[in-house]
Amino acid sequence: MPEEDAYSDDIDYLGEDKDALEALLPIATKVFKEWNLNINESKTEFVHVYIAGKDEVMDDGKLLRMNEEWCSSKLLGSLLESRKDVTRRIMLANVAFQNFKKVWCQSKIPLQKKLKVYEAQVVSILMYNSSCWGMPKSYWDKLDACHRNHLRKIMNVSWPRSMMSKDTLYKQSNSTPMSERAELSRWKMLGHILRSDERSPAQAALCFAVEMCSEVGRLGAHRRNLLHHLKVDLWKRFILLESYDDILHLRELASDRGYWSKLFNFILEYKSI
Repeated sequence: MPEEDAYSDDIDYLGEDKDALEALLPIATKVFKEWNLNINESKTEFVHVYIAGKDEVMDDGKLLRMNEEWCSSKLLGSLLESRKDVTRRIMLANVAFQNFKKVWCQSKIPLQKKLKVYEAQVVSILMYNSSCWGMPKSYWDKLDACHRNHLRKIMNVSWPRSMMSKDTLYKQSNSTPMSERAELSRWKMLGHILRSDERSPAQAALCFAVEMCSEVGRLGAHRRNLLHHLKVDLWKRFILLESYDDILHLRELASDRGYWSKLFNFILEYKSI
């Protein structure tokens, strides 16, 4: 049993056989009880993760694809399906933003203090677990649009009474697009995974995903997932993630935290050329 289990609050087991997972539950309950850790079997969920066929429909006639039951399952405060999770995050962030409406409208409060409150009370909700998101560009655009809408209200910039470009808005608010911040968060997370123990669940999942993608393919366009975004992030820096040898190379790069940070900044400088 992984050593991390001794310190976990929530634990997930993955497998291809539901019967085996169901048989594991009472065993895990008994073992954890010996460590004075309790598992509430009644609250344990079994989630079947799969991709529905293009012609499968629900009872109401709507297409089942993108609406599979697992898409609405919640894990550590986030929905498993990134598009549904970011839609929910935007909704929660808008509610949090409205709760501080009196602060944004208060002219006596300096802009910098308003932005600090916004970062603490709204952005923290909007970007929760953003390092794990994998979704199409249209959803990243929605995320950035939500952020810009908040900034314009904080800075009292409204159309058509006053106009301000995106670049000017970000510059005056000393901010960056949420999609870029998510990329930085994703890069840091990858570095943490690569520096972790080779037997850790995160390392095992990364190796499994890379090896399976190189061995198994399927027809049609692939869903935008976390691995896809990691590969794009690395490709921008002329690094591949296609085999186990590539993972070994990445471990060497990530072992130097300073160099790993410089690698991320390299693409920002490259973009500006």
